[in-house]
Amino acid sequence: MPEALTRLVDLGGPVVVALLLLSVVGAAAIIYKLLQLRPYGARYFERLASQVASSPAEVAANDAIGELVAFALAERAADRPRDALETELARRGNLLLSGLSRYLRLVELIAYISPLLGLLGTVLGMIDAFRGLAVDVNQADAGVLAGGIWEALLTTAVGLGVAIPMTAAHSLLEGRTQRIGERLQDLLERALSP
Repeated sequence: MPEALTRLVDLGGPVVVALLLLSVVGAAAIIYKLLQLRPYGARYFERLASQVASSPAEVAANDAIGELVAFALAERAADRPRDALETELARRGNLLLSGLSRYLRLVELIAYISPLLGLLGTVLGMIDAFRGLAVDVNQADAGVLAGGIWEALLTTAVGLGVAIPMTAAHSLLEGRTQRIGERLQDLLERALSP
């Protein structure tokens, strides 16, 4: 472990260790989501929409979205009742979007918990600093007290340092997932249109 990280853990104690572990878990979830959502950009949906418009029979079921669109086209071609087809597509689409949203709640939870854990570390550190001052009241030194408070505030800084990027990442990933849902809905409506 690098010396700076070891010193940070020594100064912040178990709260900083918990925050660092949460940051690793959150970063892993973010990387997973970025890789999972990467293929479903605007070009992907434009390509699928042009296939639906020009040659519906050639829509490839290479992934979950392509499979759903191919299913919609095949069922429309088989003259399945539109109401029943829309209900089935909504069910399958919701399942697909639920899978694409997986682990976003974890990132959101880490973003919410991190500043609270940092605040808890600060409160515990302040209690420790003032308890040390109360035990040795005749030896009270402002420098020692300030050092204890500085160490205590370190956990709040670490908590915010974890929470801010997690909040930003959650917002961006959630927005991306919503855009995928909107584009999927538009694509399915095109597939159902005669």
